Amino acid sequence: MARLELHLDDAIDFTRYFVPEAFTPLFYTPLYAELTPEQRRRYNQLHGCYCNEQIMFFEKFIAENVLSGVGRARGLEAMRPELSVFLNEERRHARMFRDWNLRCLPHLYGRNEFYFVVMPAGLKVVLDWSTKRPWFFALFVWLMLLQEERAVFLGREVLRRKDELEPHFVALQRAHLADEIDHVEWDQEILAAIWGSASAGARRILAALFCRMLEEFMITPKRSNLRVIAELANEFAELKTRFEGMRRALLALECSRDWNLSLYSRATVPKTFALFDRWPEFAPLSRVLCGYWPNSENR
Repeated sequence: MARLELHLDDAIDFTRYFVPEAFTPLFYTPLYAELTPEQRRRYNQLHGCYCNEQIMFFEKFIAENVLSGVGRARGLEAMRPELSVFLNEERRHARMFRDWNLRCLPHLYGRNEFYFVVMPAGLKVVLDWSTKRPWFFALFVWLMLLQEERAVFLGREVLRRKDELEPHFVALQRAHLADEIDHVEWDQEILAAIWGSASAGARRILAALFCRMLEEFMITPKRSNLRVIAELANEFAELKTRFEGMRRALLALECSRDWNLSLYSRATVPKTFALFDRWPEFAPLSRVLCGYWPNSENR
């Protein structure tokens, strides 16, 4: 089991980026080149903290309920020890990312562990209800698999470019990556037990919900990503008059093939896409994910 060894009394190097630029949506807009080096660097750091919040969101509001309940599913009895480890590691990750964000931006995270990810009360109620219902478990495990495999891709890219990035953030990603590799395998084992045993009708409904959730919450950089650039404009007064242009540029990425491919493709989430190939109900994903074509790696 990986352990994060960070000396948080050591100064964080704010002269460095936190994540590779290609993992940030503004990078895919024409406006990015117009930012000063200082503005680009700060945007990157804010976005890196948002990425941590996104991981925390999945681990606290989805994995917590799903992993607590899925062990009771038929065919998963033998996995209960692994599921216990899985859940404990997700809890540890949430604390790890919370502590990092608080260390980096105490003025933003002093009162709440979420700043960029803001969930409406009604959505929180719906999510809490649905993640406790066995009928929806498979839907959320698919989401966990997709996001955890992409987190593995991010972690590997951060390590590959470790000499360019902030050392503490590299250590954070190294610790997370060590656990996420197992989590991707366990997600696949869970799906092997519960997806095929669901009725064809249930699978079609859940796959359609999965597709809709990706389209609404994961593809177009809105909501949380807009809060990131709002905070950037708050820190750089000269950007306040350009906020509306940045907002429109981010929303326009809904139609950007490059941005879409940077999120999910056979290069970033190969195991998840290979599983999609096995189930015809996921064929409609090709309308949402530019990089997905059923049973094809080269189209």
